[in-house]
Amino acid sequence: MTTKNTGVRGFLKRHWLLTLFVVAALAGGLWWFEKGRHGAKDTLPPIKADTRVLAEGIVFPVRYAQMVMPVDGTIGEILVAEGDRVKAGQPLIRLVREDYQSRVSSAGADLARAAAAVEQARVTLADAERELARQVRLERAGATSRQQLDQAQTAAERSRAVLSQAEADLRTQEGKLTEAESLRDKTELRAPMEGTVAYLDVKPGEHAASGTVLVRIADESAWEIRSDDLTELVVAKIGIGDPVVLTFDGIPGLEIPGRG
Repeated sequence: MTTKNTGVRGFLKRHWLLTLFVVAALAGGLWWFEKGRHGAKDTLPPIKADTRVLAEGIVFPVRYAQMVMPVDGTIGEILVAEGDRVKAGQPLIRLVREDYQSRVSSAGADLARAAAAVEQARVTLADAERELARQVRLERAGATSRQQLDQAQTAAERSRAVLSQAEADLRTQEGKLTEAESLRDKTELRAPMEGTVAYLDVKPGEHAASGTVLVRIADESAWEIRSDDLTELVVAKIGIGDPVVLTFDGIPGLEIPGRG
């Protein structure tokens, strides 16, 4: 009997302990769930919106020059190649200069003739003025006629006019020579600044029309990115000096920091 009661009490005790453990476990799980639910709400970190702006652009040097021939002609010499470093004033391309040099030579010869004509006109005027002075003296002394004095005056005036015209012709020929020399000098294309030959698309013997871009020189010390891949709404979000990162399709993995 005692043994039976003891067994019953033992079973009840074990059953109660098991029930208590289950209840405690359920209570603990509920507490953990409630704590986790409220705790997660309170401690969840804020989500930051992605404020990056992605856009495609083209890389340009800050300074560059497009070189054109100011005169027509045939390409005679190409003195540089793409990728070459050049200095300001360095010759790049020369046209065939025979025609232009011929014009210079012709203008020089015309100038020499004009200068000789001026010199001759000055000599003639000097002679005429001396004769006029002599006739004036003779006229005062009554040793010449009025007609001879008038002829001397007319000759002197004519000589002055001839000299004036010769001097005008000389100035004209000087201008023509200067123009011919300027055209001849324009047959040589020179670099306007220090930089790198970024573009060169011409060969010896080809015709070069005035105004056609033959060479581009780029200053590679500084670059800028130009883009038309941005809407007005996006542009309004970008400030001067904002940090940017540049990536290049042709150079995977290369990233260059910069400022907007």
